[in-house]
Amino acid sequence: MPKSQPEPLHLRRIEAGRNMRRFYALSTQPTLFGEMSLIRNWGRIGTSGKIMVQTFGGCAEAVEAFGRLERAKQRRGYAAVDEKLSQSDNFSEITAPPVMPVLSVPQP
Repeated sequence: MPKSQPEPLHLRRIEAGRNMRRFYALSTQPTLFGEMSLIRNWGRIGTSGKIMVQTFGGCAEAVEAFGRLERAKQRRGYAAVDEKLSQSDNFSEITAPPVMPVLSVPQP
């Protein structure tokens, strides 16, 4: 029985101290010729990033590559979007810009 296709995966790596805001997305898609494609999309959050498509002869090979890439990215600090959102919504590091004093202009 062939392995089922994994759900699309969206990972993020956010390190405010290094000004790093990256994403990495993985998904699989069957081709018209019975093969399986692994689609990778990565880049800085807010951009369209880059896309790479790898085609495999079977679903099992694509699922194996999907898992291998997912583990490699998680070792490098990427986390699933749901996990990362709960941790990254800490706005305590953000400071408001200084308030400009109101200048009074004497009337002639």
